[in-house]
Amino acid sequence: MDRVACPWLIKRFIDPEAEFKFVPWPGTELKTEDGIPFDIPGVELGHHDGKCSFEAIIEKYGLDDPALLELAKIVHAADIKKDRHLAPEAAGLEAIARGAMFLVEDDYEALERQFFLYDALYVYCQLKLLEEEYRDVLEGMGKEEGFQFLKSKIRLPWKGE
Repeated sequence: MDRVACPWLIKRFIDPEAEFKFVPWPGTELKTEDGIPFDIPGVELGHHDGKCSFEAIIEKYGLDDPALLELAKIVHAADIKKDRHLAPEAAGLEAIARGAMFLVEDDYEALERQFFLYDALYVYCQLKLLEEEYRDVLEGMGKEEGFQFLKSKIRLPWKGE
């Protein structure tokens, strides 16, 4: 899960110019010049205290976007099997991510093809929060008007919105 979710998080919210190098693990000696390791046992941006690497990155970089924090709950539950029940979307994310790995040649193609999935989940998380915040307003709108209202509120920070 974190193998695609973390690069998405880094590219979208931390460093749009980031490059990723995937190495076989275990067995590869990590070198400082290779970059900042993540999602490997024993590194700062890995699993710690019951949290997944995605959450470790959010904490390290002080990200506080409410929709991103909502997405972190889904990624956590999809990545940490014992917590799968904590987010209803987690089982679907895990199923899609797992199946997708069999459709690609390597991790780089997985990133290319799956970033859209995380973009969509991020928007979904915004929608959940917006629908809660504007529940009363939306109740008075028709379907199309409500759709347009919500669409006007959606922000994609990586596109400068």
